Amino acid sequence: MIKNSSQSAFALIKFFSQKEHYLSFLAGTSLFRTPHYYRTCEDIGRGDRNESCILFWDRKLGGPKPKFIRPDGLEMSDKEFESVLVYPIHEQHDAWMQSWAIIGPHNDFEGALEQMLQEFGLFFVILPANRIQDYAQLVEKASGLKVSFGAVQYSEDPIERSLTVKDSKFSYQKEFRFFAGNCPKGELEEKFFELPELRNLLLNAQSLKFTSPNGVVKYCSVGHGRTVTVKP
Repeated sequence: MIKNSSQSAFALIKFFSQKEHYLSFLAGTSLFRTPHYYRTCEDIGRGDRNESCILFWDRKLGGPKPKFIRPDGLEMSDKEFESVLVYPIHEQHDAWMQSWAIIGPHNDFEGALEQMLQEFGLFFVILPANRIQDYAQLVEKASGLKVSFGAVQYSEDPIERSLTVKDSKFSYQKEFRFFAGNCPKGELEEKFFELPELRNLLLNAQSLKFTSPNGVVKYCSVGHGRTVTVKP
C-alpha cells in the first residue's frame, strides 16, 4: 500500500448517504470498512464484486460462474465450492479502508459530481490536502494500527486489480483511500475510530463552487441532490 499520493489534490471530499452518519463523522466517529464488505455490497457505485481482487464469485450472490480446470484438463463442477476469491500474490491480507474522492486541479471531478451525489449521498465533508497526513496520524493514534493512504489507480486489466487498483469503469470516482492495519480476506466486520480532534481538520464548507477549464461553473450544497450549473 502506498504512503503518499502521486496525484495532486486541492482537497478530499467524503460523501454520506445518511445525515446521521454525516453528523457522526463531524462529531469524531470515523468508519472503516473492509474490501469484502464492498465485494458483497449491491449498491450502485459503492459495491464492486471485484474489489481488491482478480476474481470473486459467491453462490448466494450469483453472477457469472468462473470455470476452473483440473490438472488433468477436466472442468471442476461448481458444486465443489460455495465461493471463489482470487487475489494478487503480494496481497495476502486485506485492510480496513475508507474512501474519499480527490478534488484536483482540473481532474474533471465536477464532471461526475451529480452522479457521485446520487450514488454516495447528499452530505459531504472536505479535508484540505495539507491535512491528509494529520488525518492519517489521528486514525493511527486512535486505532493503534499502521495507516497508509494514496490515490486509487484504474486499469482495464483484471490482473492488475488490488487494494490500490480498480477497474477503469470506476475512474469517475477519483478515489483516494486510507488503509488501517491488516485483516483477513473474508473479513466483514467494520471498525469505528473515535477522533475527538477530527473536526479541526475539516473545512467548514456547506457549499462548493467548481469552475471548469471551459468556464462552466457548478455549485452544490450539503443535503441537496442537485447541482446548479452556470455556463459562460
